[in-house]
Amino acid sequence: MTITLGILTGCGVTPVEQTPGLSAAATSGKVAEYPSMTALRKVEQAGVAFDLTWTVTDSPLIVVAPHGGAIELRTSEIASAVAGADHTQCQFKGKLPAGQNFPRLHVTSENWDTEECLILIRQRPHALSIHGASKPGEIAYIGGRDTATGADLGAALRSAGFSVQQPAPADIAGTSIDNFVNKDADGAGVQFELTTDLRMLLFPTKDGPPSTRGQAFIDAVRSV
Repeated sequence: MTITLGILTGCGVTPVEQTPGLSAAATSGKVAEYPSMTALRKVEQAGVAFDLTWTVTDSPLIVVAPHGGAIELRTSEIASAVAGADHTQCQFKGKLPAGQNFPRLHVTSENWDTEECLILIRQRPHALSIHGASKPGEIAYIGGRDTATGADLGAALRSAGFSVQQPAPADIAGTSIDNFVNKDADGAGVQFELTTDLRMLLFPTKDGPPSTRGQAFIDAVRSV
């Protein structure tokens, strides 16, 4: 059974009235990072600044793109392809003008308290998050507390000809117990940090199909 829920346009939160100072800061993209998704959603307008979507299946796996859309490019496309029609997925997609999405809509994984997604994550024994890494090369960094599954994913990707580093370096290790991906039913998920060059190789165009290498990447991940 698959249930698809549409884009949230109100999220049950009434946007606060913006003061002139806040509006100017937001427009310039120089606001400080929100301390949580709860705080973000009290200020930013759903359907205008972002879309939040999820699809629910009976699969024990959930795939999450917490910084999708224009926040970390192509992470939405990769998450959708990995989940396919089989697995539950949740996506937060930035849709502000270019240059504003990351500064205004990027909330760290430890503070990503999107309750709709957390409910789905807690109900499932396996969670995979797809992130963008600002590092050179075409490399997939694999972190998270589920090191066994991470090792299996790394082996599958290497066999498909991809460069993989697992475990990921400390700054993108994803091993904190506060990281949302580690809040699945067994307290250990997998975090992908994919470099920009790799993401563009896998999905050359926004909302487009995967490249040949992209399909190989998706097939390798789904095989695990």
